[in-house]
Amino acid sequence: MTLKRQVGSAIIWVALSVVFTRFLSFIAKLVLARFLAPGDFGLRALANPAINLLMMFQELGFTSALIYRQTDVEEAADTAFWTVLGSSLVLYIIGFLSAPWVADFFREPQLVPVQRVLALTMLLSSFAQVPVALLVKELSFKRKVLPDLAAGVLGNGLSIVLAMLGFGVWSLVYGQVAVSLIAAGLIWFVTPWRPKLRFSKARAKELLDYGKHIVGSQALVFAITNVDNVFVGKFLATATLGFYDLAYTIANLPATQITRLVNQVMFPTFSKVQSDLEMFRSVYFRALKYVSLLSVPIAVATIGFADNFVTQAYGKEWSPAILPMQLLGIYGLVRSIAANMGNVFKAGGQPRWLTYIALWRLTMMLIFLYPSIKWGGIVGVSLFSAIISVIDFAISVYLANKIIHASWGKYVQILLPQGLASVVAVLAGKLVYWNTWGLARAIVRLGAAGVAVVIVYAAIMWAIDPEVRQLGQAAWEFVRPGRHGAVAKEA
Repeated sequence: MTLKRQVGSAIIWVALSVVFTRFLSFIAKLVLARFLAPGDFGLRALANPAINLLMMFQELGFTSALIYRQTDVEEAADTAFWTVLGSSLVLYIIGFLSAPWVADFFREPQLVPVQRVLALTMLLSSFAQVPVALLVKELSFKRKVLPDLAAGVLGNGLSIVLAMLGFGVWSLVYGQVAVSLIAAGLIWFVTPWRPKLRFSKARAKELLDYGKHIVGSQALVFAITNVDNVFVGKFLATATLGFYDLAYTIANLPATQITRLVNQVMFPTFSKVQSDLEMFRSVYFRALKYVSLLSVPIAVATIGFADNFVTQAYGKEWSPAILPMQLLGIYGLVRSIAANMGNVFKAGGQPRWLTYIALWRLTMMLIFLYPSIKWGGIVGVSLFSAIISVIDFAISVYLANKIIHASWGKYVQILLPQGLASVVAVLAGKLVYWNTWGLARAIVRLGAAGVAVVIVYAAIMWAIDPEVRQLGQAAWEFVRPGRHGAVAKEA
């Protein structure tokens, strides 16, 4: 198989995996919200920052170094496996022993056993780190998908069953542990690699020299994405954190799902064309357009339908999450559009700009999060996040333009039509929702409104954008009946 076909296959399998697992998680959360209290979600969310912080140091950047490495891969893999296993054991012990301190910090004694059980996920997942890295190195995403999907189905299924049986927060905890256990176990059935009992200090040093930069950048990102949860959990009620966690999760779907797939492809693509400025600029704006074609309408629909969606899908008791979800919809939209700018910095030889922006963002959060909470609770935090994301976007555009020599007008040319089309489509969806009052159940009306949004948005973009028409025609040529038979005859 050629490299081009390998990359194409990898993208398809990654996309399928991401879409299915996230959809499954979304549905599971809808069901669980019917059986669990907001405080159960909040209690699990309180344990996540400590566990995620420890997991950030679990593999010491060794798996990324292994994927990058070209020589002595087998010896390096063996060294990485035993190192990750040892570091994970140490981190599990730290997570277990630190649980009372974390519980005291959040003034939540029930957090102690929850964190101690969740700490097992570090130890369990360590067995899969190197096998997964070797599959990724060979672009064998197809073999990686089965363990991920099976773990998601069985783990979420276990959570739902336990929630129905009245296990409360433990249904979430045991489900999360089950996901790690199943994924780590199944990965060994799809990879031929087996570790040898050997360890090389030289290979470990080489892996660490590369990996320390990965860990450093991850530390800043972790701090930025978790410090709001820490402040909300510290100064507000546990149930309030549950509302905020729901709002953040839904509102950030464009940033966390769409761009996750694109980012895996665009950095190496930008690197290949970095010497051709015109091509670099063209590829960047094309990627920006394709991402925003999806993320803009999703974000506008999230803002427009947050009230209907939350009350119908989760229940009226979740209504405190509505306004934060709408404000965080702005944050999620900006994050999704700006995601590729980081790849421009790296491919353009300015990776330090990522660090500068992250440090500035973290500093602002540490200064203003507490006043935001005291002023408006989770609404204040959400408003602050929306404002700071817009400022970050302006800074990132300015810096990206210095590399690709572009103008602000190009961004307006791409984003303004999509934004206007999205607003019109959401208004049409609202009309469908309001005018079917009494004709069907509210959740059915909400689904019909969603279909209307998709149809109207697609129709507008088809009418005003020739490139969208070209994309649609190319997609039809690929899937149309008889296409594959015709290709075979031509061959």
